[in-house]
Amino acid sequence: MTGEGHNLNRANSRCLLVGLLLFFLLVTASASPAGVVTQVLPPYFGEIDLHPGGDTVTIAAQSGPAVPSAERSAVTGGSSGLLTLTSNEAEQAEVIYPDSVALTSGGHTITIRGIPSLSQKSTNLPGGNVRRELSIGGSLSLRGDENRGNYSGSMTIQLNFL
Repeated sequence: MTGEGHNLNRANSRCLLVGLLLFFLLVTASASPAGVVTQVLPPYFGEIDLHPGGDTVTIAAQSGPAVPSAERSAVTGGSSGLLTLTSNEAEQAEVIYPDSVALTSGGHTITIRGIPSLSQKSTNLPGGNVRRELSIGGSLSLRGDENRGNYSGSMTIQLNFL
């Protein structure tokens, strides 16, 4: 990238490691659900070499797996979260995500926003224990003055088998 607004000034940048370490699931269902959560991988925003003026780092996973992107900052690593489901019977799975999740490092907080709009929300489970995956995304708006550190948090999602 070129132009003064897009040059990364590494001398003044801040490095943040951002991930969502813990998930809590609330499973609801009709009479007797056959669906099972077989794997949960939280979204990981990677190592962010933050532009001094701030930036927004987004994982747009509404169409499937994605990696974090930023306009001015450098992002190394990272990926969308993943919820893997199976069912021995045909049914629909629907996920309800929170609008935002707070991540902390020491006494400092940053917030993931836009989780529902940047994540996959439903899938058809055909039965026969066939795996289906739902990718989870979100967006971090960073001011540029955040403290360095490993930011982590937890998120509760509701999973409905219909």
